Amino acid sequence: MDDLYGAMESLDLDDYVKRQIMKESLQYIANSINFDKEPSFYITELHRILKKISGIEVPFAERRFLCNKMGLELEKMLEPKIKKLSGFERFSILARWAIAGNALDFRTIGTGYDFDIDDMEKSLYEIAEVLEVDQLREIYDKVKSAKRILFIHDNVGEIVLDKMLIKCLRDESGGIVVSAVREGPITSDATMDDAKQVKLSEAASKVIFAGPDTLGIRFEEMSDELKDEMSKADLIFSKGQANFYVFSKHKSEVKCPVVFLLRTKCDYVSGVYDYDENINIAAFL
Repeated sequence: MDDLYGAMESLDLDDYVKRQIMKESLQYIANSINFDKEPSFYITELHRILKKISGIEVPFAERRFLCNKMGLELEKMLEPKIKKLSGFERFSILARWAIAGNALDFRTIGTGYDFDIDDMEKSLYEIAEVLEVDQLREIYDKVKSAKRILFIHDNVGEIVLDKMLIKCLRDESGGIVVSAVREGPITSDATMDDAKQVKLSEAASKVIFAGPDTLGIRFEEMSDELKDEMSKADLIFSKGQANFYVFSKHKSEVKCPVVFLLRTKCDYVSGVYDYDENINIAAFL
């Protein structure tokens, strides 16, 4: 509900519209709350209510565009440095930047929907320096032997840094890397339109729909394409905390190793690794 309130304030909606959104959302929560569901399930449903009542098909369109634009600017700055690297060193740097990019999530509770693009860019340099949970060497070894990798994206902006990592994954594995994005907009999650804006297809072997407008993927709503790729993948890269929740819950249904790349956004996930502050994670499920 806090996330929804922040979104409504950011969208500068009429008070009557806000009240209608809040009323229907509270009714939905009261009638539907089930503590077996992951948090992203409810955030998805409340943002669907917001879109329906407000009539805004793509909330935060300008913020989404600016995040991608900043990602593309970072790519220009980083590429000359990356070209000088190879092997594990190149992979490690790009994985760290992909994790740092996870901080571009403008919907994070605590920072809200208002942020300064310039300040965010500066903070990424600091975030990329530290990796509290580091299994990159083991992950790299799996990449080298993988013939087909599935990469499930998280947010706008960071999708550009994901693109740079995907180029590296293809080079190191010599195999196929499939990117999965959302079919419809939901908060800051990347869609096919975002993939086109950042030219993701220049790196990925194929770009598919993961499913509709869900925050992170949802096993109950995933596309047939995603089901097929998950069954064929030798290795899955999962970005972001929403996908961490989902894969942790459904791990018995996934037959290949899953790699998490994320910046934690809450104490619960940090606590899984015995930390009490936001941390960077590169680890297997």
